[in-house]
Amino acid sequence: MITHLTGALVRADIAGPTVEVDVHGVRYEVLVPLFLWPELPSLPDGEDGAAPPEVGLHIHYSASATQPVPVLVGFLRRPERDFFRKFVTVEGIGPAKAAKAMTVSVSTIARAIEQEDRAALTRLPGIGVRAADKVIATLRGKVVAEAALQDGGISQPVDAHSFGERRLVEDAVGAIMALGYNRADARRWVDDAHAADASLDTVEELTLAVLRARGA
Repeated sequence: MITHLTGALVRADIAGPTVEVDVHGVRYEVLVPLFLWPELPSLPDGEDGAAPPEVGLHIHYSASATQPVPVLVGFLRRPERDFFRKFVTVEGIGPAKAAKAMTVSVSTIARAIEQEDRAALTRLPGIGVRAADKVIATLRGKVVAEAALQDGGISQPVDAHSFGERRLVEDAVGAIMALGYNRADARRWVDDAHAADASLDTVEELTLAVLRARGA
């Protein structure tokens, strides 16, 4: 069983939300809940030949007769994975559903469970009223430690689209800066290019649009 992966972060797809981690030439696809994405290292833009950043993930590994393809879910801190293992014991909440529901930090979810805050739980993607009641009935009293966890403390859901947009812009600014321009100019040019054409959805496209506009 895989319990931890340390390797190069070579790909990130927030739509998954998944990352690929290269461990000595073997790539693993790992589901990473959205609340952790603000803490993941940024991928290099590829312009300066920078090596991919290293990442370490505590892994929840699951496979079954009905789901023979293993599902790997990764966390930056061990207590987050421990909470996840409790979360998936709730009837009707499998690993993929649990991972996609976690758009806020573990401490926020655990406090909602301990306080029987159904409204907070139903704001999680895929968790309706009945599911929230099952979560509370199953886990209340069992996640006290996680409710006090010093984690990312994200109480407002991470929105995949808006976070992806921000990350795209920041990565494009970094790519322009790598060419010798200062941050203020790079940020202004990237913002202008993105505002002019919202269909530019990769770092390469956005960077090229800026360079074309600058006549470079």
